[in-house]
Amino acid sequence: MKRIWKQPMFLLGFVFIMVMLIGSFVHAIFFESIIPKTPFTYDENGQLEGAPPFAPFEHSFLGTDMAGNHLFFYILMGAKYTMLGTLAVAFLSFGLAFVIGIPLGFVQKAKFFQGFEQVISVMYFIPASLIAYKFLKPMMMEPYDGFPTTLAFRITVEVIVLALLLVPPAAILMANETSEILKKEYVTSSRVLGGRGWHLFKNHLTPQLKESWIRLLLMQSIQAVLILTHLGVFEMFFGGTRVFYGLGAEPPSPITFDWASIIGMYYDTIMTNMPWLIGVPLLFLVLFVLSLIAIANGIQKSVRASMPKKDQSSESLDVENADPRDEKWFELLKKDA
Repeated sequence: MKRIWKQPMFLLGFVFIMVMLIGSFVHAIFFESIIPKTPFTYDENGQLEGAPPFAPFEHSFLGTDMAGNHLFFYILMGAKYTMLGTLAVAFLSFGLAFVIGIPLGFVQKAKFFQGFEQVISVMYFIPASLIAYKFLKPMMMEPYDGFPTTLAFRITVEVIVLALLLVPPAAILMANETSEILKKEYVTSSRVLGGRGWHLFKNHLTPQLKESWIRLLLMQSIQAVLILTHLGVFEMFFGGTRVFYGLGAEPPSPITFDWASIIGMYYDTIMTNMPWLIGVPLLFLVLFVLSLIAIANGIQKSVRASMPKKDQSSESLDVENADPRDEKWFELLKKDA
């Protein structure tokens, strides 16, 4: 564990995420998530000098939108929903894929698994964002008389739905990797000598697949960011979409102001001379993904550094290549079992 804090990439990613989370919670708890607004600016004589939107560093650190709302505080407000929501989807989908994929890897030769894999392979060609949009639209779009459910309930349901959509491909990937490890000769020898499922999982699968599981968790996080961004472009914002009715109603707006929703809220301005409205939240999403990649790489390097030079896998490799006439061959087999 101590080695992780010596990894520069891990520290960079961790510091960025923690600073944004702490800032977001401080803004929510002590400042009630207030968004400052600069509607107009005046000169010394009281004459109108400018009107929003203002570019970054003009009258606000990250600029303002058409109504004068400061983007920096939108970013600060939505940081906790973006990061915690993404990580919740990633960890839930990874946990379910782990529970399903590891047992499937032990029975991959069964006929039902091949049929199951072919059915699940369809998920690679159907965008998960379209399925999520179909399922979540009735609950996430605000009706005329307001939401009948709470924000916490809608976020929980959305996290569960998105996680379930990411589970099947991840479970198949985990099952295939598990099956490949189980096909190795030293694992087969261990099973012949009486090695049971838990022994194989603890002594063979876990050491071999640690880094693969970290990569899979990272992949699930990135997939969650992509789906949330797609839903934001469809104006289905994380936690619900506030819809205004009547003549002259305002466009739909998010409730949580997560970064993907901010992109969707300002998506219609993509062809205007206000590139910062989409560029700012997109930049923070990229920084968030890069932070996750840096954290994953740091953990992987720490895992490699913590492994002994002659670990279980190296001894097992000796079993595979050793001469059966050598007495040490039997000793390694017994220790492996």
